[in-house]
Amino acid sequence: MNKRRLINNCASTIAFIFAFSFAFSLFFAPRLARAATLVLDGTMNEAIEIKQERRFATPREGLKKLTFRYANPASFSSGSTVQTVSNRTVAYNPKPFSVADEKDAYGNVYTVVEWADIREGVSVAESYTVKLDIKLKDMNSAAQFPLNSKDMPEAVRVFLNKTQQVSTDAVEIKELASQLTVGSATEHAAVMSILNWVVDNIKYKTPIPDYGALATLKTGYGNCQNYAHLAIALMRSVGIPARIVGGISLEKKWKAPLVNGALVQSIGQGGHAWMEVWYPDLGWMPFDAQQSHLFVGPRHIKQTVGLDSVDVNDSWRAQPSLPPFSEEISADFTDDTITLVLKKTLDSPANYIMTTSVEAVRPVQPVKKTPETAPLSAGRVEFGNIEFPAQIGFFVATGADAGRKTFDKETAEYVTGDVTYAQAFMVEKTMRLDNVSLAMHKFGGRLGSLWLDVVKDKDGRPGMEGVRSMPLGLDTVKYHSGYSWFDFGFSADEKERPVLEPGRHWIVLRRSKDAIVNWFYTPGNQYGKADDARSTEKGIDWSNIMNYDFNFKVSGYVERP
Repeated sequence: MNKRRLINNCASTIAFIFAFSFAFSLFFAPRLARAATLVLDGTMNEAIEIKQERRFATPREGLKKLTFRYANPASFSSGSTVQTVSNRTVAYNPKPFSVADEKDAYGNVYTVVEWADIREGVSVAESYTVKLDIKLKDMNSAAQFPLNSKDMPEAVRVFLNKTQQVSTDAVEIKELASQLTVGSATEHAAVMSILNWVVDNIKYKTPIPDYGALATLKTGYGNCQNYAHLAIALMRSVGIPARIVGGISLEKKWKAPLVNGALVQSIGQGGHAWMEVWYPDLGWMPFDAQQSHLFVGPRHIKQTVGLDSVDVNDSWRAQPSLPPFSEEISADFTDDTITLVLKKTLDSPANYIMTTSVEAVRPVQPVKKTPETAPLSAGRVEFGNIEFPAQIGFFVATGADAGRKTFDKETAEYVTGDVTYAQAFMVEKTMRLDNVSLAMHKFGGRLGSLWLDVVKDKDGRPGMEGVRSMPLGLDTVKYHSGYSWFDFGFSADEKERPVLEPGRHWIVLRRSKDAIVNWFYTPGNQYGKADDARSTEKGIDWSNIMNYDFNFKVSGYVERP
């Protein structure tokens, strides 16, 4: 969410005061709740006016030459989606000496722009209209597994090849893919088994030093490129054609229905990568390894396809040095009609995934998670969903002579508007609470303040019993370019700090006056249970489950026997 929108949306609330004291714990012990694959039916119709501006900050000494190659938005259709692009305009400042379109081996259209003797900043301002017509319906495939590559068109067979990022010949990749697909009689069963494993065993993290499939498998971490590269590598290694998709994602939330409530879909605005899988009788079908199968949501705008992310990114060269690059995207929805029903749910994977139709597949093994605790000296502990990026290098990956846009982006929630947010955590041993810290970015709040209610769980949602932190006046918090820990204490006197008992607890953020902040989150529900982040727009029903986990840190003291 940009700063202008944060300021415009600022509103004040008055939170209730707790009378009870409450208890905490030693070790964070993540445990997945039984989540589901949501089988959806319905339509999503979108009309979006998009503005995409890329900028280069020219160094003081100027540039002798700058060459920029950027992807054009694409019209396409698949078994679930029709995307139509129209009214496209592009303005360059300053005027380049050369502009030319080129088509690559995969059918992508890029524009190559060249400037010479530049003494000022460079901008490429692009605007276009996108219409999305997404139909979620039962789609049955009779494709058997394994596929016969001899029956594939050559243009499809190329997407079985290995690349540096998609190491299909790595022993670890081949062995895992074989284990996941053994016994699969159909292509779709094999695809679902692979993707269910990926969504439950890879945790979102950005920026990341290596986007390759093998590095992702070994570390268990990555951003959207890592998810796509690993899933693609596993599929290609067992003969299933798969390709990466490059495009942009839009931040506006949308909801998928649950039995009691909704699963709120939220994703950062900026570059995004997902994938497509080829079926002999369905063609290329879209998948987002983090969110959905057989379709992607109404906030995905496709631009390019390729063997890996190197094929789908914007890039540039310059002399005598590479200039800093940035990008700003805005979207105005003139139509956003989403009509979905929940047909049924399936037990696998352990985290939430949406789809249109799913064959019964063998459940994958649950995620084996290591408690994210960091015991300190003599009974002191610190735990939580701790890792988040200081926003450095979100847009670019540079080499000696070339720059390339990445798909890293800010994933954060504006949490000081009309909606109230809560994040859960589990504790196992009674502990005296010192602090709770939230990964936040201040945009405004000279008179405002923040505080936390830490409450006991009641029937899987925040309850009414708990403790309140001391207020944090935002006039005491400095402005930073990125995210940092905001610390909330509970008593200046150590003897007065609350003691909280084992169990599940919720951090509920409260605010007053002109407080304007964003709270960073990790996409996916990988921290603990699948419903650990919730929001409420009316009263205290907490019916919205978020498709992410907020970043937080709990510290305190445990009496050891």
